[in-house]
Amino acid sequence: MLYLNRADMESVFSMREAFDAVGQAFSIYTAGGAQVPLRIGLEVAARDAQLLFMPAMAGEAIGTKVVGFFPQNTAKGLPVTPGTMLVFDVETGVLSCIMDGTYLTQVRTAAAAGLATELLATPDARSAALIGLGGQAPCQLLALLEAAPTLEEVRVFDLDPARKSAFATERADWPCRIVPAETADQAVEGAQLVTVVTTARAPVFSYASLGKGVHVNGIGSYQHEMQELPEELVVGCDLLVFDTVEGVLSESGDILKPLAKGLLAGKNLDIEIGHVIAGQVRRKSADEVTLYKGVGSGVLDIVTAAAIYKKALAAGIGTKF
Repeated sequence: MLYLNRADMESVFSMREAFDAVGQAFSIYTAGGAQVPLRIGLEVAARDAQLLFMPAMAGEAIGTKVVGFFPQNTAKGLPVTPGTMLVFDVETGVLSCIMDGTYLTQVRTAAAAGLATELLATPDARSAALIGLGGQAPCQLLALLEAAPTLEEVRVFDLDPARKSAFATERADWPCRIVPAETADQAVEGAQLVTVVTTARAPVFSYASLGKGVHVNGIGSYQHEMQELPEELVVGCDLLVFDTVEGVLSESGDILKPLAKGLLAGKNLDIEIGHVIAGQVRRKSADEVTLYKGVGSGVLDIVTAAAIYKKALAAGIGTKF
């Protein structure tokens, strides 16, 4: 059995390879080649926390990720979303690898948004916005830059001013300018790409702040009560694409809240990114507003984890037990 920590995983697996892995995962899922039960959640009410169990099988890859949402961890200097990934041998059911599920979640989630950006956004984007600078943000920024290497400026916003300033200062020598914004609306004004990754329960920016042709990645809102996107965006976007239809329509407040109000009548709610990869759906004009909504799926975890495990074995990386 092999154990891989974050440093091991980073040393053998690039963001581009993560794009390839999640692309494969999406294609397998949309083609019906995966088993992905909806995740099982345990409420840890005394700490306002959750543990989520996410089993999946895709092709020859089989495993389970256990991930938590423990908001009090911030004060303890620990990840708010601690996770562990278990990869099993499909022939024997024996545990083959344990890896850092927190980093796996960050890299596969970012790669999914990055791939959606690459497929749906207009080319040659110069400006982007990143809203929400928690543990997901560094990988999300890397994915934006991988998807849009022409970016010259990324405006960043977080409710915590210190976090916002530190995030930009730590990247002062990057070729792309990382600029703190005073408000979320200021961040998205004029941006051609927008990634939102928060735990908000109300929209964090106004629809009026968005321009024509923008592509938006909605990455937070993986529970019914969460909502980070303005309802006008969900209703009015020209193309709405989900990571998985089943997952989004079961979990995301960004979609379920306007749906419950009857605002999405007539809206196409059955397009997955796998359809875009297959060439069945695409952006039709530079002025269209496109929206990718993801809640995460075990198929992303297992296909990405299996790819990391394979590379680590070949490179002799990790700790064997």
